[in-house]
Amino acid sequence: MRLVVSAGDPSGDARASEVLRELKTMTELDMEGLGGDHLASIGMDLHHHLREYSVMGFAEILSSFRKLLSLKQSMRSIIGSVRPDALLLVDYPGLNIPLGVWAHNRGIRVIYYISPQLWAWGTRRVKKIARGVDMMITLFNFEVDFYDRYGVHAEWAGHPLVESVTVPLEGSPVDGHLALLPGSREQEVSALLPDMLDALVILRADHPGLEARVASVASVPEALYSRAASMEGVSVVKTSSQALSSARAALVCSGTATLETSLYGVPFAIAYRTSPLTYALAKLLVRGVERIGMANLVTGEDIAPELIQDQVSGDGLAGAITSFMSRGPERERAIERLVKVRAALGEPGASGRAAVMIREFLHDSTGNR
Repeated sequence: MRLVVSAGDPSGDARASEVLRELKTMTELDMEGLGGDHLASIGMDLHHHLREYSVMGFAEILSSFRKLLSLKQSMRSIIGSVRPDALLLVDYPGLNIPLGVWAHNRGIRVIYYISPQLWAWGTRRVKKIARGVDMMITLFNFEVDFYDRYGVHAEWAGHPLVESVTVPLEGSPVDGHLALLPGSREQEVSALLPDMLDALVILRADHPGLEARVASVASVPEALYSRAASMEGVSVVKTSSQALSSARAALVCSGTATLETSLYGVPFAIAYRTSPLTYALAKLLVRGVERIGMANLVTGEDIAPELIQDQVSGDGLAGAITSFMSRGPERERAIERLVKVRAALGEPGASGRAAVMIREFLHDSTGNR
């Protein structure tokens, strides 16, 4: 089996590598395209490394327009020359949705793993998905119902985090450290980490000696973590799991990290800040979505407090988790709510189920189930 893969951000790189590792145990597999270190580690031939293209937000994408246009043209050339059994798209909708339509129109079967949040962006992009994607594999069950309404073949695999995080929900110690998860992209870390560190300083007034662990990402410049590394009682660790293990509370960026934090049973607050232009455009375009944090979105409830744009400050972040730092009913209720996130992510084995879906789909010569 030969696949061209397009995974343009760190989380997509990690999730795709988990599925394709499983698929390699089922069939011979050749992979090439856009990805990162995780995909490279399982033998994918990287024509492009995601570190050059991992951006988020309208304004940021506009500023990288020429680079992304060149990437799109290159990926088209790769697909056209390879003529793979399928194009596997992983999240990253700005590139992947039009790339899927282009490939589908040329007779290439297109599989999309990890749905973009189209239920927040209206129907225009869903119609493009319907024209360019043969099968959508989702992480969340509610997304299948959404796609069914628009005639898109979608199947739910569940979320692979469930199988990698198995700690009991009551495992968060009240005397533990503070976990800081500022994101996986340079722009997220630069926008959020300084205020998270300010919050730590404020919290130490009531909790002397409070230590913290900052989850870093290899693709983010070390300089962005330099203040954290120089602070007494602060450790910069290599993974989010190291930051979350034995944490009493956490400050977390708005994406997948909120799900992981929930699975660790750590009460937390969500921080989201982007450029003023990106936020203004998002408010105009997004309709019917009242929450921004992934844990809150997948449950439809306020699992964790959200601080957005100007609300993100040292005082704001510290205030949002003050009640989680000590024993009491608010901390207990916050931890109890996290059970709902685990339920929304499905049973263990998501990567294996997704791999089986891909194999079975491609073994059908017509590309239809």
